[in-house]
Amino acid sequence: MARDALSLLGQYHRFPLNFFVINVSGSFLIGIVMALSAELGILEDHWRLFWGVGFLGGFTTFSTFMLGAHRLWSVTPALSLAYLLATLFLGLMGAYLGLISTRQWVNMRLSRHEPEEMEQED
Repeated sequence: MARDALSLLGQYHRFPLNFFVINVSGSFLIGIVMALSAELGILEDHWRLFWGVGFLGGFTTFSTFMLGAHRLWSVTPALSLAYLLATLFLGLMGAYLGLISTRQWVNMRLSRHEPEEMEQED
């Protein structure tokens, strides 16, 4: 349902904006899930699988990425190549930004509570 809602964005001058937004935003969300589970241990494994593999795996699919590239290639090969490279690069950047922003947010939240805990121990 989430992917279908974003797919309403459609195309912008033959550029598959809908697939692009879905894949980049999904990559960002996968970065958040991985930070919460693999790095910080906040999200249990079954929730990592549910959100990362299940929901976000279905949300961002390779088939829609390739379908967008194929449709664009038949009309404008140069734009199709730009779409492929931009999706890959921004998808990786999205995952990285999701990972580091979540890591920093959690660390900031934890550091806020440390002085309170130390005062209670005294």
